[in-house]
Amino acid sequence: MKKSLIFTVLILVCFIVNAQDESTKFSGENSYGVKAGFTSFNIKASASGVSVSEDASGFYVGFFASFSLSEKFEVQPELHVLSVYESGESSSVLLIPFLAKFNITEEFGVLAGPQLDIILDEDTGGLKKTGLGLAAGLEYLITDNIFIDARYSFGLSDRLGDLDDDGAGIKLKFNYLQAGLGYRF
Repeated sequence: MKKSLIFTVLILVCFIVNAQDESTKFSGENSYGVKAGFTSFNIKASASGVSVSEDASGFYVGFFASFSLSEKFEVQPELHVLSVYESGESSSVLLIPFLAKFNITEEFGVLAGPQLDIILDEDTGGLKKTGLGLAAGLEYLITDNIFIDARYSFGLSDRLGDLDDDGAGIKLKFNYLQAGLGYRF
């Protein structure tokens, strides 16, 4: 299931990227590109008003397509693979944000939208493999092609799965902080 979902998403994104005109730049036209950077992964468990969290850090790589709907407004689907490390153990997650982007100026934009995350590890320890979050962030164009961005994604769905069999009301959510550098073709 996981492999066929990843394959389908990759085919869809490749189709979108190939449909783009390679001569487009950031001038309100459609574009696509690659990005990479630092990620901080936070697992937050809460029950009865008490919460605890644990952090892990790592990196992400990905690509995006940007579709201009007007001079100030764009839709930007993305696909990121991130790896996080904590205490010698690693984990991989596929992030699929679908963001709306409002360009405040030609260089500065605000992004927000839903984000799907899928755990790529075979053994999830009973956690649900997929989750939904809400991402919000900022983007700054250094040149017409190079930009930096940062965003935070709040987990909306409970990832505990079948681990809360006793009905203790424990909620487990994943949050992501990402900061990176990108290149727009």
